[in-house]
Amino acid sequence: MSYFQKSENLYNDATANDGISEDGMRAVADWPLDKITLLFAAADQVRRRYFGDVADPCTLMNIKSGGCGEDCAFCSQSNHNNADIEIQSLSDPREVIRRCGDAWKKGLPFCVVSSGRRLDAEEFQIVCKALSDCGTSGEKHASLGILGDDEFRALREAGVVCYNHNLETARSFFANIVTTHTYDDRLSTVRCAKAAGLKICCGGIFGVGEDWEHRIELCIELRNLGADTIPINFLNALPGARVAPLKESPLELLKIVSLFRLAAPRSTIKVCGGREKNLGYLQPLIFHAGASGYITGGYLTTAGAGADADDEMIEAMGLERH
Repeated sequence: MSYFQKSENLYNDATANDGISEDGMRAVADWPLDKITLLFAAADQVRRRYFGDVADPCTLMNIKSGGCGEDCAFCSQSNHNNADIEIQSLSDPREVIRRCGDAWKKGLPFCVVSSGRRLDAEEFQIVCKALSDCGTSGEKHASLGILGDDEFRALREAGVVCYNHNLETARSFFANIVTTHTYDDRLSTVRCAKAAGLKICCGGIFGVGEDWEHRIELCIELRNLGADTIPINFLNALPGARVAPLKESPLELLKIVSLFRLAAPRSTIKVCGGREKNLGYLQPLIFHAGASGYITGGYLTTAGAGADADDEMIEAMGLERH
């Protein structure tokens, strides 16, 4: 069978069955890079079918940075790593409100992100109050670690509509990058957020030593969870992190984007951390590979290209912001 036919079959499978089969996922994994544009054709048409010419960016604020007791091997904020970053205590609520207002003026959803397993009770109350005081002029998202039912109800009362909590990788590979909490801790948090009526933003990080079988395993898990948004991060480890440098080429990373688009056609696929560093001049191809969103304006401990540059990129691609 030609790759033209395989591409058409992937498109048909994704749209007729709400996502390609596991065999289809393995076909993506085995797809040769010299035929990658044919894979992109299937992923791009699936994106256009469900999302048209609209891109969905969001922006985040790191409200508490570093000093984290969890041992995520890829993360510069972990105390178990030796990355040279500034440790920052909880942000002043007035700064959270200001940054939220700035994001909304640009038409961007605003997400607060904190380091650590979870905030303590007093910090959590401060964050909820700040989010409530932000008002209702735009979307509020949060990523505050491993929480339970009561905390998610409080976030909803503060106006949060979406919770981010990544699984990071497949269950079978998880212990290679995290040992201080379990995969089930993460799954439970995601399910609690969903039960509370929040949208789910749940994805992973790639280039940390996982193989294609791990990627497929994660893909199936996220599809079964019904993730509304799947963020795709590429390793951008600062010196001192306990993980080998990313070895995948830009085209191999874009193939990961296509896998998730074809497997979860109705989910927003956002390309996030490591986009600029690892894709370089190929960044605009994230949309042809199937992405329908991205994080703009910088990440947790690394800078991005900036919202203005990202706006120019999507305009050049013939897209408009959500």
